[in-house]
Amino acid sequence: MGPAKADKQVQTYALFNARLKQEIKALITPELIEEHRRQPLGRHSDALERVLNFFRRPPSYALYSRVAMREWQLIRMPIDPKLPPAPIDETVYRSANEAYHAVFMRHVNDLMAS
Repeated sequence: MGPAKADKQVQTYALFNARLKQEIKALITPELIEEHRRQPLGRHSDALERVLNFFRRPPSYALYSRVAMREWQLIRMPIDPKLPPAPIDETVYRSANEAYHAVFMRHVNDLMAS
């Protein structure tokens, strides 16, 4: 593949991502956020599933369990395998659902700011 073709692919991918981002932004509503807060895991509406699939794309966030199944902190992926996970801030979540929703809200805030 020549350089001109590669440049065209990069441009097409960037255009696709920009359009997809606008579609996903339009799905973010207070009702969608509340749906996720009530049930961060399990079956969701089509709109919430689409948003969650978009948020799984890199770069991403994850949860680090400082105390197994009792305390969680938000970390940014990817993690250097030679280094321990570095929390984004000092916030400690004491419930898994609260921690999952914090990850979701971090993604929402990043999306809406872009």
